[in-house]
Amino acid sequence: MIFRMRVIMPVAVAASALATFGLYQAIRHQKAEAAQPKMAFRKVVVAGLLLPAGKKLDASDLRTGDWPETIVPAGCFSDASDLVDRVVRMEIQPGEAVLETKLAPTGSEGGFSSIIPPGMRALTVSVNTSSGVSGFILPDARVDVLVTVSAPARKEESSTKIILEDIKVLAVDQTFERKEDDPVIVQTVTLLVTPDDAEKLVLASTEGKLQLSLRNNSDRSSRSTAGVKLRELIAKSGTQTSAGSTPRRSSPKESVRPQVVEVIRSAKREEVTFESSGDRSTE
Repeated sequence: MIFRMRVIMPVAVAASALATFGLYQAIRHQKAEAAQPKMAFRKVVVAGLLLPAGKKLDASDLRTGDWPETIVPAGCFSDASDLVDRVVRMEIQPGEAVLETKLAPTGSEGGFSSIIPPGMRALTVSVNTSSGVSGFILPDARVDVLVTVSAPARKEESSTKIILEDIKVLAVDQTFERKEDDPVIVQTVTLLVTPDDAEKLVLASTEGKLQLSLRNNSDRSSRSTAGVKLRELIAKSGTQTSAGSTPRRSSPKESVRPQVVEVIRSAKREEVTFESSGDRSTE
């Protein structure tokens, strides 16, 4: 009996100590949790699938999730029913919060016209498909518009000028094959322009050939250029000489041969002949 008591007593004391320590740790943990502020969550409506521009929303396109209050973006929605029949103005990725800034005004009808902001116009133009960068011009890209105008009577007066800068592309006539990373051949491009720019674009497309220059989407700078004429290109290339060399002057008795310059526009090849005076030319 005495032997049992000697064994039981230490075990009981150890068990009591462990229980006391466990209770102490639990109370300490509860106090630590109570001292820390609890993270607040908020219901946010997100896209359940890819929502393209111009789509009219219904309940099946949306889902609701709990987002930490600290990262909830401004302009979001907490009730999916508030978004039924609203029209998407900018493409929304799956899982992305649906924001007011990416939706057309309330009451807009679905379709392409709903993505055009008030006061702006969408204009479709044909562009030069021989440009290497044209196949990589996609919706939402930013471009400059150049026009080349030919002068039939005086070829050397043909010119190229940037007429519009930092223009947003709304749509192209073909899609981009990202799987194989191959460019498409753009034949028509729809641009978002002001009414004044629309007039310039129509006139330019009627009188000359349009070509697009792709910009960095973060580049909003503007640069005014004077344009360039064919005679200026020829004059600059003709005045270039080797470093340290002295141009040879022709003797008055020497006959000066006319200069013939080959000009290639798209797939058409022409020859322009310049007389010694540089003021007249014939084809």
